[in-house]
Amino acid sequence: MDGQLDTHFINHIEPKLSNSRFLRVDSDVVDKLIKKEDTEESKLSAEEKGQLTHIFESQLPTFATFTVSFENLKETDDPIMVTQSEFMRRMKDMAAMGGGGMNFYGDLPDSYNMVLNSNHRLVEKILEQKEKKVGTKIAKILEELKPVEEEKSTLEKTKEGKKEEEINQADKDKLTDVDKKIEELKNKKKDVLNKYGSENKYVKQLVDLALLANNMLKGEDLTKFVKRSVDLIK
Repeated sequence: MDGQLDTHFINHIEPKLSNSRFLRVDSDVVDKLIKKEDTEESKLSAEEKGQLTHIFESQLPTFATFTVSFENLKETDDPIMVTQSEFMRRMKDMAAMGGGGMNFYGDLPDSYNMVLNSNHRLVEKILEQKEKKVGTKIAKILEELKPVEEEKSTLEKTKEGKKEEEINQADKDKLTDVDKKIEELKNKKKDVLNKYGSENKYVKQLVDLALLANNMLKGEDLTKFVKRSVDLIK
């Protein structure tokens, strides 16, 4: 459907068809567009996903807002893809046509999801490269972080069942200091991962492949992608 009134038409008939829904094919990964009973399990832990998020954030384009997310897909599915929320696209389409009360959405920047296949070999390879390059640094930070988070958990347990005024100031100050230390260590870990990601050609290559598949890689970035592709094949 490529007409100017299609969004209005879909919004009109969708409520009348209670057992149906309408989505653009690039609004989500196929496994979510077509609901399946069997779902894949992720090979990645929550910590590994968090680290990969920081790694890929270092290479995300700046012409729009991108958010890194993960899906447990098959090993043979694409390693990375770009999707865009169906709801936001409809609202922006309506705003572009002067839909009443939709101007707010029209002023918002375009936003996309950079979806990583948590079971793909290339994603695992980037984690393996990370381990070789900065694994020791990350392990040291995590080692420092663990007792601080345990201390925070202990302090929060002492607050359970108490009103704010019943908690003494010393405990409040200590919890504030612990939160600050946790934030500092997490930021330190993020900086290490961002630096690693910004220097990793495979990370940039995967991001550019996802953009290319959505006709979003152009100009100088496309030229650099072609040159990098040749270098990686050598």
